[in-house]
Amino acid sequence: MRRARTPSLLLLAAVTALLFYACGGGSKGPIDGARAMTHVQKFVGFGPRPFGSDALGKTADYIEAELKTMGLQLQRHEQMHEKEKRLIRNLFVQIDGEDPKGGPILIYGAHYDTKLTEGHSEASHNFPFVGAIDGGGGPAVLLEMARELKSRPTKPKVNVWLYWIDAEESLDFQWNNDRALLGSKAFCRWLGDNGTLKRVKAFVLLDLIGSKNYKIDRDGNSHSQLQEFFEKAGAAIGTPDRIYQFPTAQEHAYYKQQGIKWGTTDDHNTFSGFGVPSVLLIDFARRIPAHLQGLKPGQEPQVEPGYEQWWHTPDDDLAAMDPAALAFAGNLALAALPDLELFCLGKNRDKK
Repeated sequence: MRRARTPSLLLLAAVTALLFYACGGGSKGPIDGARAMTHVQKFVGFGPRPFGSDALGKTADYIEAELKTMGLQLQRHEQMHEKEKRLIRNLFVQIDGEDPKGGPILIYGAHYDTKLTEGHSEASHNFPFVGAIDGGGGPAVLLEMARELKSRPTKPKVNVWLYWIDAEESLDFQWNNDRALLGSKAFCRWLGDNGTLKRVKAFVLLDLIGSKNYKIDRDGNSHSQLQEFFEKAGAAIGTPDRIYQFPTAQEHAYYKQQGIKWGTTDDHNTFSGFGVPSVLLIDFARRIPAHLQGLKPGQEPQVEPGYEQWWHTPDDDLAAMDPAALAFAGNLALAALPDLELFCLGKNRDKK
């Protein structure tokens, strides 16, 4: 698997209760989901965009051009990966806070590379994959967040970075830690070497953003106080029923009973490993098709009506998406900004 959520979450046969929540209306906030969707359409138009590909280079150029129309200057951290012989293209832009050169930094990130689905020895691992949700949705939301933050009459209290992450996906079809998260690892080392990392006070990762019947799952590898901010933000934008419904209470009880450490391995783990409090916003639970769940004989796949299973399949395309999901993610991220700013300034951190 690409992300090492504990196998019990995928294989748990004891949990049979179905969870349904109201679809309700859209989220409250300034993000235009339809405009974000035009970015995804452009990304998908470039075709598959794995790490090191020409198509990903075109995607980077498109992001740069879009930011330029907003009056923002993209910065690039580019580095050849010695072992893989592929160019890492990390992209970021700063929305200046009150102290642009020396103040704290809050980073919102999303990977913009797509799964490599060609050249594998296993035939079933080779197929056309455009990664509309997985590699398209989050990066599109960041562009619209940049537009909104740039247009505000007052500066944020801290410097806000929007960061497009390269080389997140495992180059092996099955997850391989040594060949995954290469972009964020290189970026964090670079930030450490140039002295900037000590100013980065929080990192927020958006991944698998844009699906129909959208939601955000709780993550066992995320900073608990940062998760509280997003739970509060979900209520503020009118979508409390779409935040942290998964894992279910039954699954939590099973993990506790079995002593299972659970969570998702993603770019936020890289930042956490470098000492930065980090949180993952992801719509992953119930999105894995049965044939990728690693089922043993006699085990039933974990699926539920209402949640499409498009992860790492050709079904991750524009038809699987809902512009309202993109607006939801962007509005959620922005609604948490006041609490995140105070956290970065050290004013509302837990004492414990």
